[in-house]
Amino acid sequence: MLAWAMNGEDIPLLNGYPVKLIVPGYFGTYWVKHLSEIEIIDRSFEGHDAFFMSTAYRVPDNDCMCVAPGTIAAKTRPISTLPVRSFITSVMAGGVLPAGCTVEVKGIAFDAGAGVKAVEVSIDGGRNWVPATLGQDLGCYSFREWRAPVKFLQRGAAVLMVRASNRNGEVQPATADWNGAGYRRHVIESTPVTVG
Repeated sequence: MLAWAMNGEDIPLLNGYPVKLIVPGYFGTYWVKHLSEIEIIDRSFEGHDAFFMSTAYRVPDNDCMCVAPGTIAAKTRPISTLPVRSFITSVMAGGVLPAGCTVEVKGIAFDAGAGVKAVEVSIDGGRNWVPATLGQDLGCYSFREWRAPVKFLQRGAAVLMVRASNRNGEVQPATADWNGAGYRRHVIESTPVTVG
């Protein structure tokens, strides 16, 4: 997809003016900014910018795209599609929430195009999960809004957690998959808050 406008105006320079290539479902490493021409080839690109796909933007070539911390993958492949992921957008880390009151927590979830199936929220360190209500499905590559009511009864430090799953059965993991560059980080998001 080629984008030359954003919010009814020319796409800004920092976003890729005059034209940007957008590849839905893939990491931004494939989203070429300041596009001036497109050449279709039947092999891997080996030109002066090939460093990024042949060396830099790579993950271990295995199912989890990970290795044990501190080790190096024997074989790698280019980073490609997005994993399922969710974020809390209505509460910042370090935020203060009232004790004994129900607060609606909101956020977004997305994946590589299979579609977000469910989002769940936990307020007890992941022991119990409450299903969130999903917003409108605007298409397989769009963010999916979600919202969930939470109620902390005790004052003090607490952690909000959110995880998403998609229609392919992929679920955000409890621990991060490790690779040397830190690519594809999609571990369950945790937001520390204070209940007051």
